[in-house]
Amino acid sequence: MKQGKIRIIAWLYCTLFFTLFSGGAYAHAFPVRSSPEVGSTLATAPKSVTIWYDADLNALFTKMTVKNGADQVVSENSRVSAHDQRKLTALLQPIGPGRYMVYWSAVASDGHHTEGHWPFTVK
Repeated sequence: MKQGKIRIIAWLYCTLFFTLFSGGAYAHAFPVRSSPEVGSTLATAPKSVTIWYDADLNALFTKMTVKNGADQVVSENSRVSAHDQRKLTALLQPIGPGRYMVYWSAVASDGHHTEGHWPFTVK
């Protein structure tokens, strides 16, 4: 399957998931965008990974880890931005070509927990 189709399928799946499980009565924090994008293939390695959420995050309990294909952690401690409580960033160690997996666990400011993971690839 081509990368474009995989990316479209991934975004459709995420959109469906967020539509079904983001009811107004709950304030779970769900990702709304990321850099690098979910399922993307990059020509050059990023220096960090950032996820923006649809709700303010509890910085004490929210985290992100990035692992390489050998399941080794390649990210530094993740942090919620002091200026934007909906932005989570992790700096990366120098990385080379390969597939990477981003694992995130978010706790909204009201205490609701969500988590997930997604890949990106460096050529």
